[in-house]
Amino acid sequence: MKSYFSAWMSMARGANLPTVWTNVLAAWAINAGAGPSLRWMPEWTDMGFFNPSTLMWLILGGSLVYAGGCFLNDACDHQFDQENRPERPIPQGDISLGRAWALGILQLGLGGWSLVAGAGCSWKWTLGLLLCILAYDLVHKRTAWGILLMGGCRTLLWITAATAAGGMLPAPLLYLWAVAMGAYVVGISWYARSESKSPQTHKHQSSLLERIPIVLLFIVPLISLAYLVLWNNLDPIRTFLVNLVGLLAGGIVFFAILEMRKGQKGSIGQGVSRLLGGICAVDATMLSFHAPLLVGPCVLLGAIAHILQKKFAAT
Repeated sequence: MKSYFSAWMSMARGANLPTVWTNVLAAWAINAGAGPSLRWMPEWTDMGFFNPSTLMWLILGGSLVYAGGCFLNDACDHQFDQENRPERPIPQGDISLGRAWALGILQLGLGGWSLVAGAGCSWKWTLGLLLCILAYDLVHKRTAWGILLMGGCRTLLWITAATAAGGMLPAPLLYLWAVAMGAYVVGISWYARSESKSPQTHKHQSSLLERIPIVLLFIVPLISLAYLVLWNNLDPIRTFLVNLVGLLAGGIVFFAILEMRKGQKGSIGQGVSRLLGGICAVDATMLSFHAPLLVGPCVLLGAIAHILQKKFAAT
């Protein structure tokens, strides 16, 4: 049996927690400096909005909500995992089914409280996030459309974090980036749902269906290129960062897709793990337009996520 910490990290998909941290940081920072319309070119975000206490509450709340959702996901999937993924903590006996349910609900509740009472997020958006997580956990194995709920969870996490420190209303550009992040996660989930299938099944997917997740995974770099054209007088520093980090995000997607197309055992899981770690680079790409000073920390957290994946499974 694993140690309790290892079992918790496995159940909570602990390797993905850095992606939650960059999500809440990016959403909060972008909303602090976004303009009143989608065409409005953002100024360098005034870091006067930054409050370490608020950030800590956002990180704590986001982490607990994410971990709670993962615990409940494993609790709902325990029969499937017993047959198809016996290495998971519940089938292995590292955590009992009853404890998984209890800890999942507790973490969701504490996470929601941390976001509202600690970080000052909108209780309405927080409630929407919690309900979306519960809906996904309950239905994702019953319908292929569950991947839309997975994307919705990340979108709602973004919007919830954007309202931190007093319930600030999300800006139009914040909604665009939040939906783009959700689309990226839908693209990941599209591939991840075939992880338990045979490689031959995945290799014989229709070419049309195979192109849809590719477009979703490249959505943020594509939008970024469009905004570089629209905001053609963007200063050189931000232009350089958008191109540099956008290439990093696109490269992660490109090589992950190549890995998954090998059709070998475990290739889907490895590619999906790379894409999950790439969330940090996607956040960094969006931050390049708004808060360049935060790009470095997001890229660093992406590296940490990939290191953690060597110890704890990301899926």
